Amino acid sequence: MRRLLIVPLLLALAGCGTATVAGPGPGDDSSAVASPEMGVRLPPLQRASSYSIDAPPEFHVVTAGGEQLDLKPWTACAGTGCYDGAPDDDALPDVGGAAAVTFGFDLPGWDFESVTFRELDVACPRRITVAAEKLGPRTFRIDPAGPAGLWAVDIFGRGREGGDAVTTIQWRTPSDGRLPVRARGSAAVLADHDGELDSYGVEVYLRDLDRVYSPASVAITVTGSTGRSVDLQARRGKSCLSAGDLMFRAGDDVGRSAIDVGPGPFTYTVRVELGATTYVGTGTWPDGETGDMAPHVPLTWDPPLPVYAG
Repeated sequence: MRRLLIVPLLLALAGCGTATVAGPGPGDDSSAVASPEMGVRLPPLQRASSYSIDAPPEFHVVTAGGEQLDLKPWTACAGTGCYDGAPDDDALPDVGGAAAVTFGFDLPGWDFESVTFRELDVACPRRITVAAEKLGPRTFRIDPAGPAGLWAVDIFGRGREGGDAVTTIQWRTPSDGRLPVRARGSAAVLADHDGELDSYGVEVYLRDLDRVYSPASVAITVTGSTGRSVDLQARRGKSCLSAGDLMFRAGDDVGRSAIDVGPGPFTYTVRVELGATTYVGTGTWPDGETGDMAPHVPLTWDPPLPVYAG
């Protein structure tokens, strides 16, 4: 199972593997300068095969003063190579107090749907993830998220036909911005291992909660299609993920104890106490598996989890 970590931690693993990234296609802007209203100078298009881990595609970020920062990703899969890294929070490229940040990327056909704002100089920082708005084939816009203030912003993108890259900027947002619409939770217990039921451990992940909570554990009931069920527990990790996030885990052997309640589909019922309230989340595996979350499934909560409101 690929561990479902919060976006900034997942990015550190993004360079694992190779990628084949598509080159320019019909209708792509091949000029050396983007349209004036975008304010981003982009290099002429090159085929993806011309990039490598020594010369990866770059980000081009416009600062509040109109200057352009040409930034290499600190983690990337480019061409047929990949490398991992981490941002240096003590020396982040600074965009000042821009009302919004416009940036370009060397390659077309990429989406930047995981832009994570992370509080700086905070022991357990709040993280808020939003999507960048696509302006053109290679240009994007980021609006503020969370309360106005100093943030590290991880800009993570994926090519539609492979590849990924991330860079980080420092941004003192001058106004309050987007907030999470709702707090979310997901769970993983069982997995498909080459056509056989297995488990790579139990995980329950809650994100975008309104404040810090410290429950010691969560209870998970796994119910098969015949009505047989088993009760499991997962314990909270000690490290801070985010001021509004919680991760609970149990080992492979605990997860495998749910195999015998089959056949599936399997219903997961998660109970967690936050403050004086018990929240119950439900989801179905494997029917509910979505995209990169596998084998996690999203949970529907009653009552709704308390969401961060700034």
